[in-house]
Amino acid sequence: MKYLILLLLSVALLEAQSFDRATLFKEHGLTDDAKRELILLVTSKEADATKAKCYYLLGVIAFEESKAAQALDTWRQLVLKYPNSEEAKIVKDRIKELAQIVGESKRENVDNAIAQSYLRHADFWSRGKDRAFTIDSSWIDQVEASLKWYDRVIAEFPKSVAARVAYEEKFRTILGWEQPGRYGEKTGMKGAPEKYLPILIETFTAFEGDFPESGSLQSFRFQIAQEFWRKEDWPNTRKWLALVIDKSGGTDSFYRDLAERRLRKVEF
Repeated sequence: MKYLILLLLSVALLEAQSFDRATLFKEHGLTDDAKRELILLVTSKEADATKAKCYYLLGVIAFEESKAAQALDTWRQLVLKYPNSEEAKIVKDRIKELAQIVGESKRENVDNAIAQSYLRHADFWSRGKDRAFTIDSSWIDQVEASLKWYDRVIAEFPKSVAARVAYEEKFRTILGWEQPGRYGEKTGMKGAPEKYLPILIETFTAFEGDFPESGSLQSFRFQIAQEFWRKEDWPNTRKWLALVIDKSGGTDSFYRDLAERRLRKVEF
């Protein structure tokens, strides 16, 4: 009995190590090794809980590699085989949304040979058609549309890597951009600073609260200081520059040096 318990513990430990190894491969960009490890796990006699995690991660890797159809197929298998797993619950409500993306860019495989031959005949005559639809975004507020989806990531996946990326991209989106051309539209802070400055600071505050150790915080603080500088709001410019210096913790860094240099000449 004692040896059986030790054997079971050893197997469980090997399972954890193997999945952890796959995760580590992925984190270091060795996606082929990660996929190989995960496929070995799902085709072995591993516990269902481990296999569910593997299917989920295989789908994530496929999606990150822009293989949306493969990600969809993998997650469908996850839901079919392990419907009560936590991973299945995560993807179950998102499969329809992913299917819409796949439907726009890639046709599903057809297992009927005769039907497939008919489709190929049709494809020959319609080979000039676009596989991806174009979207006319004129008169649509692109910043607001973007913020909706960044906020959804932050709300549904709190304090995750995805949420951190969403915060960073949301901040950059609020800063805005100027479209090329004589009549190019200015978006975000570049077009409506009074409207977006409070949103920019609110976003930064939430980001700092969720990710206090993020390496992006200093650069974002300086961007806020710079926005106040453009508005000729000298007190707030100094306040945010001082924060950059204070948060450097006494160590020399690019943004500390930059903030100190700007403080020497704030007013025009």
